[in-house]
Amino acid sequence: MNQVSTTTDRKQPQCYSSQLKPSYHGTTLRYTSSSSGKCKRLTVQSVNPSLTSDWKECDVRSNAPRSTRLAGRLTRMMFNPSSETFLWLFVWLFYIVALLFPSREPAFAAYYKPYLMRFVGQLWAARSPREYSLRARAAGEDDGHVRRVTHALYPRFLIVFDEDKKVWTKVNVEAAVKRKPYVAVTYCYEDVINSGSMETLIERVRNATLDQGFDAYWLDHECLFKDTVQKAQDLYRMSDVYRLASFTLIMLTNESAWPAWGSRVWTLPEALLSRELRYKAGNNTVTPISLIQIASLAYSHHDEESQIINSYGLGKDPLERLERNLQLKEAMWRRENFQGRYRAEKVYALMGFFEHRILPDAEETELQALARLFMANDNDRIADRMISMFPRDRRGINQWYTKEDEYGAKLWDIEPAAQVIGITSNGSLVLDGCRAATIRWKNFPSVSFATRRSIRRLLALAVPYVAFFFFVTGCAMISVGNQNASTSANTYGPSPGTSPQVAGGGVMLAFSLILLIFAPVCTSYGHSGRVVLARPWLIGVRGVISAQKASDYLYGSQIGDSRRTLYTPSGSPLARPREGDSMFREGDVSQYEVALAAPPFDPIEGHMFTLVDTISGTIYYFRAHKPPTVCLFTGSEGGQGRFVLASEECSGSELRRETVLRMPSFISTSMHTCDWVALGGKP
Repeated sequence: MNQVSTTTDRKQPQCYSSQLKPSYHGTTLRYTSSSSGKCKRLTVQSVNPSLTSDWKECDVRSNAPRSTRLAGRLTRMMFNPSSETFLWLFVWLFYIVALLFPSREPAFAAYYKPYLMRFVGQLWAARSPREYSLRARAAGEDDGHVRRVTHALYPRFLIVFDEDKKVWTKVNVEAAVKRKPYVAVTYCYEDVINSGSMETLIERVRNATLDQGFDAYWLDHECLFKDTVQKAQDLYRMSDVYRLASFTLIMLTNESAWPAWGSRVWTLPEALLSRELRYKAGNNTVTPISLIQIASLAYSHHDEESQIINSYGLGKDPLERLERNLQLKEAMWRRENFQGRYRAEKVYALMGFFEHRILPDAEETELQALARLFMANDNDRIADRMISMFPRDRRGINQWYTKEDEYGAKLWDIEPAAQVIGITSNGSLVLDGCRAATIRWKNFPSVSFATRRSIRRLLALAVPYVAFFFFVTGCAMISVGNQNASTSANTYGPSPGTSPQVAGGGVMLAFSLILLIFAPVCTSYGHSGRVVLARPWLIGVRGVISAQKASDYLYGSQIGDSRRTLYTPSGSPLARPREGDSMFREGDVSQYEVALAAPPFDPIEGHMFTLVDTISGTIYYFRAHKPPTVCLFTGSEGGQGRFVLASEECSGSELRRETVLRMPSFISTSMHTCDWVALGGKP
């Protein structure tokens, strides 16, 4: 039975290529080949390979020229004798063969390996009305004839007192000839239910309204539709209800009910958007109150919300719009939500502060609604900036929304380089205009590079081939001398001594062997020196390797102190800048020691990885739960680029953010612009 089930599962495609061709494979970690665009099983080189990983692991491997690698090993054995020195002769023979039959020179390219996959699914919600949207389709909005709700709206219904009949009636305001002044009412549902009933609240509201000289009020319990579609229209215009009211009346059962009222989701927009505030506690009279007074009575996070309150209440300490909207969002998320309502009700309460609003949807999540709200208000490009943030709380690494940045940057510090054009059903943001590059994990590639050449290095590289010439010439001279000696002996008898040709050939042969013995040192020296240009590559390793080791894997061993790979001063959370008497901006070697001493796996932050960039010659240490196979350039901040490293989930053609690095912005020009990519969402 299990065998039949497995066979059936294998017939189902696990993913689709960018050409919509199905692919059948297992559940192991995958990546998109940068040469064929096909989905392949990921192989990761590791300092300590493990058989229990979710991906295939192998030893760290170098593809530097074989002669260079062997020369470095021979040189190290000559100057640092060890237990393997007795293998020197065998290694030397392989080195000679490698010189005679060199490997093919790697080709040079100006760009990193491209990311060939694209998001092939349907958008759940789209920025452009011309794009197909699953949400709009389900709501019947894709025909272009849906009535759009605009700003400056009155509430659809009011409770109005009929002076002649002495009764309160529900009136359709939109049908009224004259707009009536009214009182908007706010209250805490739990406070009302625990201390009385809704009927008691309504009676108190009506008496207070008449006492204040008004004959109309708005109370959600009486004026909101129960139907989901109609209720969405009411929530859309909720902020206008309080903006247009003559004043907002806060109803409390007693003075101790302020904290309960202040903890509600809607109390912040109801208070901040009102023209005037008054409150009634128990049987006390209606009393005017200011935002500053309310803050000290009702809000438990007064220290964090004081800037918002000062901005709205006194008009002092004005906040930039981007900062204000983010603070409002965080203040809203600290409040309680009613049970049984919209899952994204906090977003609908927040949208009253934005210029453009969204129609509520009972099926969407908070992050989906928040993405729609941010896309509708693109002036600040909040979502575009947010994707470059590195969550301080690693448990939210897969979510695109980030409260605090690990590098301490504010949202307005980031200049976005990509645009959010939609959101998927999983909650991933779909990006357009990203520059992307793939990360190589199976080994270190053969890198085409150029060093700072000198006459001495050119001569050192020529030494082995000069030795070969002398060796061949010496052998030829000995052979010719012996042949001449044999002919002379047959004609004139044996010669009394060695011929000059044989003697000269022997000297030349001995000289060539001496040169060949020291040829590894010459080869290592000839390939040494500062790397001035290298083909763009991003190479990953599971575990921690030093900058010197990375250089050896990339270019082969060298002689001298030329630094080919440097530590980053600020590119990752583990980066450490060199301080003290250093005159230059560079990373300190202590970060390697810290990374090496850190546990190889952390339950929250994941495994330890190393990333090497050949253009900037920089090495980065970071933690992630999966090896990231794609590097996305999403923005810049503080003189550095923000690069999101993501793993691939081919079943949904989406990317999962693993970490964010600060790398030099200029390397983004060596990345190809890719098609749509979906980033974030549920793991």
